[in-house]
Amino acid sequence: MKMIIHLAIKSLLNRKLTIALTIISLMLSISLFLSIDTLRLGAKKSFFGNVKSGDLILGSRSGEIQLLLYSLFQIGSPTNNISWESYKDFAEHSEVSWTIPISLGDSHKQFRVLGTNNQYFRYFNYRNKKQLEFENGEKLNDMFDVVIGSDVAKTLNYRLNDSIVIAHGISSQSLHDEFPFKVKGILKKTGTSTDRLVIVSLEALEIIHKDWKTGSRIPSVKKTNIELEKEDLKPKEITAAIIKIKSPIKIFKIQREINDYEKESLQAVIPGIALSKLWEIVSITENIMLSITTMVIVSSLIGLIAILYSTLSNRRKEMALLRIVGASPKNIFSLLLMEALIISICSIVASILLTQLLSIIVFPILDQKFGIYLEYKFISIKDFYFLMVVLFTSVVVSIFPALQAYKNSINDGI
Repeated sequence: MKMIIHLAIKSLLNRKLTIALTIISLMLSISLFLSIDTLRLGAKKSFFGNVKSGDLILGSRSGEIQLLLYSLFQIGSPTNNISWESYKDFAEHSEVSWTIPISLGDSHKQFRVLGTNNQYFRYFNYRNKKQLEFENGEKLNDMFDVVIGSDVAKTLNYRLNDSIVIAHGISSQSLHDEFPFKVKGILKKTGTSTDRLVIVSLEALEIIHKDWKTGSRIPSVKKTNIELEKEDLKPKEITAAIIKIKSPIKIFKIQREINDYEKESLQAVIPGIALSKLWEIVSITENIMLSITTMVIVSSLIGLIAILYSTLSNRRKEMALLRIVGASPKNIFSLLLMEALIISICSIVASILLTQLLSIIVFPILDQKFGIYLEYKFISIKDFYFLMVVLFTSVVVSIFPALQAYKNSINDGI
């Protein structure tokens, strides 16, 4: 066996360029598959990381996925708001541990504004139950304080105590410029939609919308902040709420109560279940990408067969010399298999090294730029099985050129 391995290595080194191109082709194919699979799982983990905070999402009756997207990911727009009284009925429910009210609708330079209270900073968590942390500053204290996500601070170059003006709606045409806000805190990077949020208090949103109707401001006498704070600032409506139930076995009970609520048309969705339904739709794209990558690997293996086949006629003299020095047809057969095995092992090792290098370089970029957090790992059990399948398949497909070499050595009769 040692002699077969030695001869195989010598033979491959004698055809450096052709073999190197074959190894590179197979290496890139395997790396592509491993990278796509890692990105797929990482994206899924990042999305599911956003739904770790509560057990239910309360909102107006619409689609489950729509409610999930605009309340947790700030994607899309809500169909209707829910009344503050309806929200309080469930916020004060004996089975409810805590709630986070959410009010959406305004923006600041294309970043969504989220109205809430300090419960958001206390209870909102993500990815393995991590809590929000401040890079600088602190939570909301005064009426016109604002806390911004890391992407907002970085993109707009904001620092503590900078003044910002909120726009009415998602455009920047109608501004609430009579009520400037002051940056009170900047959150650390989370890799979630929170990084792109401008967070203000519900009371502040109530104040800046007091003289607005149907998207336009109604001229009125300007009041001081002290006068405004004396007014009734209890929100009339909110967009949604995140609800945490004391006992997990009561989740479905509370969900039914919300869905059957008679005073208002409400809906409660379980974030994990709703996101799973969304991911079933996205999984079609995943499967297409994995199928394309699989075809690339198959084409590389076909290329391996083609290389071994194309060299058989040129190596006929080499095989004849091996027979002269005592090699049997079985040895010739084993030699071809060993060459394919060495090529496959080199490709797999190179692909693992390339994937690890890309992980070190690309993972921080994906986290910073796109909010896709990928945990660094060597290779998973699933990846190991996949690599073993590639190795086994490459040896199996090389049997055909090896058999041809076996027949040639017999026909040559040496």
